[in-house]
Order: sequence, then C-alpha cells, then structure tokens
Amino acid sequence: MTSLQDPVMDLVRASLDPAAKTVRKRTESPVCRVVIRAAEADLAAGGADNVNMLAVGAGVAAAGLTAWLAQERDVDPAAIITEFEKTAAVHGHPRAPLVEMLKTLLTGPAGMNQTADFMVRLFHDDEEAFYDLIVDLGGYIASCIGLIAAHDISSRDDTLDALDDMLDTFYNS
Repeated sequence: MTSLQDPVMDLVRASLDPAAKTVRKRTESPVCRVVIRAAEADLAAGGADNVNMLAVGAGVAAAGLTAWLAQERDVDPAAIITEFEKTAAVHGHPRAPLVEMLKTLLTGPAGMNQTADFMVRLFHDDEEAFYDLIVDLGGYIASCIGLIAAHDISSRDDTLDALDDMLDTFYNS
C-alpha cells in the first residue's frame, strides 16, 4: 500500500541521486520525473491533488530539516534560510520561491494558511515556477540531509527514516 509521504520520499531520494546533478534535459532528471508522475496522475484524475500533496509534503520536509539544523546549531531558523539564500545567490542560483515558501513555513504566523496562499498564488501566476519550486525543494532537502550528516548530527539513512516518520505523522494527523 502506498503511503501519502511516498511521493515526497521518492522526490528526496531522487534529489540525493548523483544523476540529478548531471542530466542535460529536464525529462532525464530523476527529480523531474517524480514531479512529472504526480502531474500525469493529476491529469488522469482531472485534479491537482498529487502535485499539491507533493509540494506541501516537500515544503514540510524542508521546513522540518531547516528547524532541525537550526536547533542543532543553536540559531533561529531564519538564520538558516538567510544563509541558504546568500549561498544560492553567490553561486548564481536565485531561489526566490523556495526562500519565500520556507519563510512562510518557518517565520510567518503559525499554521499553513500563509503557505497555502503563497502556493495557490504561485501556481496561478506561474505554473512552471510552481513545478520548479518542487524540484528546488527536493534539492534543498538533499542539501539539508548532507549538512546534517556532515555535522555528525545524524547519518543519511537515519535522517531519511526520521523524515519518513515526520511526514507520516504530518499526513496522518
């Protein structure tokens, strides 16, 4: 039986796959293929539930890992977001939608309303940017997992297990 968090975990594992960084065409990317599968399932069903659940789950995973890193480094989550934003800009990778989503999840008012508003607005304003956000969330999550392992906070496998448990709790609460 497929769990609600399985597509998010597929996105995370695809983002950790070295092939995700070497592909030349988007359709060859293991990360993009996860998003494409969700979009194709939505087309067949005449809705957007799969893509929305993937985006929300990836956002929750990114926020959870950011909060974990912040706690371990004894800083505010906003500091982790600011650090990521600066690093991305230095490398020529502006990530405005990703940073904005993380801010709505971690530094905005409690609850998901502001995040839902952001996501709905992004989807209606620029559908391609919405799909890019999901791909970027996967990359960000993979980076967080790498940082957690590099700082000897948790191994990659243990972090994946913890992330799967966190998403199971999120989707089933």
